[in-house]
Amino acid sequence: MTADYKLQALDDPTAVVQELHRVHHSSDRFPRFVAEHFQNLFEAPTAFKKIPTLDVRQPPEFHKDRALVRFRAMVQDTSLSAEMYLAKFPDGSCGGWGMYEANGGSGSSQDVDYTNLNECNALWATSVPGESRWLAEELDGATLSATRYVSSQPAPDSLRAYKYPNSRPEHVGVQVKLYDRERFESYKPTDIVTFVGILSSEPLDQTSATPSDAPTLHVLFSQVHKPPVLARSEAEPSPHIAADNAQVRDDLISWIADEALGGDQAAAEWALLSCIARVQSRHPPLHPPSLTISRFPSPPVAASASLATPTLSAILQLLLPLTQTLPLSLDTLNKSQFTPESKDEDLHAGVLQLPQGTVLLITEGGVREGQLLERGVMNVHALQDVMDAQTLAYVFPFSQFSFPTDISCIVLSEGRKSTFFRTHLNVPLRAPTTPEGIAALYKPTDEIALPSAEKLAAFRDLVVGARSGKVQVSDETSEHIQTEFVSERQGDRSLTADDLIRRMTVAKLYALSLHESTLTIDTWKRAKALDDQRRALVEAVPL
Repeated sequence: MTADYKLQALDDPTAVVQELHRVHHSSDRFPRFVAEHFQNLFEAPTAFKKIPTLDVRQPPEFHKDRALVRFRAMVQDTSLSAEMYLAKFPDGSCGGWGMYEANGGSGSSQDVDYTNLNECNALWATSVPGESRWLAEELDGATLSATRYVSSQPAPDSLRAYKYPNSRPEHVGVQVKLYDRERFESYKPTDIVTFVGILSSEPLDQTSATPSDAPTLHVLFSQVHKPPVLARSEAEPSPHIAADNAQVRDDLISWIADEALGGDQAAAEWALLSCIARVQSRHPPLHPPSLTISRFPSPPVAASASLATPTLSAILQLLLPLTQTLPLSLDTLNKSQFTPESKDEDLHAGVLQLPQGTVLLITEGGVREGQLLERGVMNVHALQDVMDAQTLAYVFPFSQFSFPTDISCIVLSEGRKSTFFRTHLNVPLRAPTTPEGIAALYKPTDEIALPSAEKLAAFRDLVVGARSGKVQVSDETSEHIQTEFVSERQGDRSLTADDLIRRMTVAKLYALSLHESTLTIDTWKRAKALDDQRRALVEAVPL
């Protein structure tokens, strides 16, 4: 493909589709042909990054009508009604991709050849919840144009905020229309997809007496992102990580401890292991263990809202592709909707409708005495189901269905254990409890001592690589573990199979944090010692 073709597609994608139709209009797979054409055109990463982005920095009103854009989004609702469109108008010109609306219609109803009717699917997609700024910068590159398009139309309401899991941050919500229908069946709620298409504004509900317009993306082609979102080869070593992964790991643990956990290296190490945990298998269930960091002081009483968020939240945003912080209070629990719910055939997002691969930091510092109402109890149960079974219920008028999740949960609790949740692991925080020490746990982002850019990149590569990896257990290590466990159980009958499962889970996470593909006896011993230390710390906490 020549540069001229790419420039034309960037400048006027509608004209390119029309030209393709003139040549290939007889094909019954024309939408797939369009998808393959544009995908090949922008296959090279450098070419793909030239497509302007649709996001909070460049919202729909930033772009001219029918501009070519790419929108990295979370699929929020796949239940929007399919629509019929004329694939070919009476004059032989191309239909679909919003061109009927763009051309203002064509011909009268008696001119319509109903054999030219096709169906397109529609869904609602939003900005990716919990997406870190550094991830967006790495995936998007520099795409801001020199001049901003000034629309003569008012900006589309960012109404439908109820379709975004968190109504506070800015976000973009878009009606997405798909003409290559084979792809639609593969999309599921919370999938992260980059949709590339032609941006316009169209009524959201054609059947309504007074339909409201919504930003609409007519998809030309798309790319699905699998966790952990970043497209990095597991086989190629990171240029940022030294040959000794253990040193990078130690430096990362020290940085987390010093900047966010009052210098507590043990708590920092457990936080790191939780951050790299993910669903390894659903049958049998091998889910990420949930973690409580107990004895975590509440924010100072006089702290402003911005200073009531633990610094650990900002640290996770600097390290992880996807992370969300959920500050709990009785008001939040009793009034928020944690599970998605269909109301009037419109799916409202729930707080927990998050992409797979998200690390969720739950803070209990805002919980005060009071009554937990029915909705609050249901919300607690919903989050507990995510921790235990990695499923989230979607509620419909006469039924509910559970969808798989992959969310690692870290709970910060002031007590000996979480107020509301049963977590798989608990490690008490050992940090200064002086006013200064507590304030250090809630210091603002601009007071964090950042490592060098190269070291921060190494930290990110370590975490992302660990989340992508897999660990095998050799026969030698397996035999050692079994022999050791049998021997221990003879001296301590309280040990159960659950203890062995927990140790195996921790050992595999330990190996992943070192980018080891095989669990060695040495790594097993170090992981077991870490878990034994954690259990001793829990038992030493006074009642």
